This record gives sequence, C-alpha cells and structure tokens, in this order.
Amino acid sequence: MALPRSASSGTLSTVLAALSRVRASLPEVYWLVWLGTLVNRAGSFVLPMLGYYLIEERGLSRGTAVAIATCHGAGMLTAGLVGGVLADRLGRRATMVLSLFGGAAMLVVLGELRAPVAIGVAGYVLGVVGDLYRPAVMAFVTDVVEPRDRHRAYAYLYWAINLGFAIAPLAAGALAGWSYRALFLIDAATMAIYGVIIWRRVGESRPAPAADATPVHLGAVLTDRVFMIFVGLCLTQALMFHQSTVVLSLHVEGLGYAAATYGAMVAVNGILIVLIQPLVSRWAEGRASAPLLAAASLACGWGMALHAVTALPAQFAAVAIWTTGEILQSPFFATTVSTLAPASARGRYQGVFGTTFGLAAMAAPSAGQAAVDGLGPSGPWLLCAALGTVAAGLYLATAAGRRARGVA
Repeated sequence: MALPRSASSGTLSTVLAALSRVRASLPEVYWLVWLGTLVNRAGSFVLPMLGYYLIEERGLSRGTAVAIATCHGAGMLTAGLVGGVLADRLGRRATMVLSLFGGAAMLVVLGELRAPVAIGVAGYVLGVVGDLYRPAVMAFVTDVVEPRDRHRAYAYLYWAINLGFAIAPLAAGALAGWSYRALFLIDAATMAIYGVIIWRRVGESRPAPAADATPVHLGAVLTDRVFMIFVGLCLTQALMFHQSTVVLSLHVEGLGYAAATYGAMVAVNGILIVLIQPLVSRWAEGRASAPLLAAASLACGWGMALHAVTALPAQFAAVAIWTTGEILQSPFFATTVSTLAPASARGRYQGVFGTTFGLAAMAAPSAGQAAVDGLGPSGPWLLCAALGTVAAGLYLATAAGRRARGVA
C-alpha cells in the first residue's frame, strides 16, 4: 500500500535532514575529495578485467598475464614510497594533480599497446604514476579533519570507494563484451575528472612545520617498530584481498564462467559495503581496534578459503564473508596510521602503509600461481586461511604497543 503523501514527504524530509547533518559534520573541502574519489572509483574498469583482457583480447598466456599484473603491482609499491615523500615535500594538492592526470594519460597508452614487454613496462609506469595520489589523499584527510571525526571521515571515504567498486565491475564486465578499448578510455576519463576537481577546487592542506620540529625522514618511518609491525599485519590482509583480482578472475575463468559472472561476483563486495558499512562503522566507532581487526582477519582468510568450493553459490558466499572482514577493518587501518604518524610525516607514514597494497598487488598473482602449482586449484584459498588465522593472533598479541601510542 502506498504511503500517504504527507508520510512520504515526511520520510524524505527526514532523510534529507540526516544527509545534511552528515555533510555539515565534516569540512566542505573533504567532500570535494570524497566526490572525486567516488567518480574515479566508479570508472576503475581496467584492473578488475585485466586478466580477461590480457588473455582474451591480447591472446597472452596465463603466465604472461600474471607477470604483467606483477609489474603493475611493483609500480604501486614504488608509488607508495614516492607518493608519501612527494605529499610531504611538494604538498598534497600538487601530488594528487600530478598523479591523476598522469595516470589518465598512461591508461590511454596502455590500452593501445600490443607487445607483452611494452604492456608490462606500461603497467609498471601506470602503477607508479597512477597511485602517487593515494598517500596524499589519506594525509589530506588527516590534515583537514579533527581527530575525533577521523574514524567517520575515513569510513565515508571507504564507503565512496566501494560504492564506486560496486558499479565498476558490473559495468566493466558488460563493456568488455563490446569494447575493451572503452574500458581504458572511460577509466582514464574518470581519473582526469578527479584531477580537475582537485586542481580547480581544492587548496593545499599540508601543515606548516613547527619551528622546533625535527624532520622525519623515510628511514625513521621504516625503523618505527610499532608502526612497521602494524604494516606487516596489514600486508597479510592485503595479500588475501589481492587474490580477488587477477587470481580470482583466472580461477573463475578456469571454472568456465564468463567475465560478466566474475564482474557480478566482485560487485557483491561493493554492494554489501554500500549497504552495511555505515551501520557497522557507527557501531565500531570508539571500540577497541585489536579484537575487531582480529575478527576481520579471520573473516577475510576463511571467506577466501570458501572459493575452493567450485559451485557458483559458494563463490558468491565467499565474497560476502570476506567482504564482512573488509568492512570491519578498513576504517581502523587509516585511523591507526594517522594516530601513529607525526604531523610533519603524515604523507610518508601513509605512503609506507600504502606500499602494503602495492607489495600485495605485486606478490599476490605470483603467490597465487605458486600455490596452484604446489597445492592445486585450492592452493591460493588454503593459503588465505592460514594467513588470516596467523594475522588474527598477532593483532591481539601486538595491541599493547599501539595502545601506548594512543591507538584505541
């Protein structure tokens, strides 16, 4: 039965008032970066379909596809370190603009290449240039948002990332059947739009150095024991999550399912996050991080393990379980790094933290293939179960060091 007009109007007014309160709770400039992130992520078509593109469109072998994906991951690894230093030296805005416009150009170039070596080199350069902006964005949020609001700010940012991720695989899977070139061009266009938003509307946020501040160099970050232990634990989870790109797409392709099916599976990840992350993040705010990170690690590892069951419903269920782990962990990652980092080195700390995802993107395809070679098709998923279990225990065992530095 339809609601009376007055009831419908009242419901709409309540929703709009709630959205207005959310918007007012964080700085206007934060929402510009949030919007750019959403646009860019919604057009991130290339990486989810990379395995299918290289095999179906370019006629390359599985081994060559894995090697090219590894090159791209190596570029992301480099970008974390370089991008963090640039964010602290050049500033957040300049680093973001350089990365977003440069990444858009490299996507166009990559889509036109044919030779495997050239594709691998371009994939590496894309990984470097196209990912320089990430530590700058995370440092920017720390700069402009008050400490008490950072958990929510990072949660909303991850929500935007995953709203885009819910859109991108479905659209990419459909577009792949029509034109792989369109994947590269649209991905490049959305990255450039994000660059325009930063260039025209966002100012520099890097805090001025204190007169008596001691410069924090990259070496000091790498020898921060509490921080680096946390980075190592995050790396184990990143290794699990990066099995969901090239390794999972090749696994699904090997089971005989089409690219559109893989796109629908991965879209479940984004859809679930869009639907329930705001609720979970509100519930988790103010709670101790270590038990929730341990629970998230178990969900990630054992959710990935379910991909060993070849039936299609099990594949979708696996995505739902490891997505639950991602929802629990994501805001705690960024807030922990922002708490551990001194103001003068926020970019470097976020950059070093960001290398976990680059290293995982580089190592995951080869690690997954090695697990297949050694243990059979279930190998990558058994590896994830082991990593998730070990990391869960270590999150709890190392919590005291983080608490001593102010991490809840």
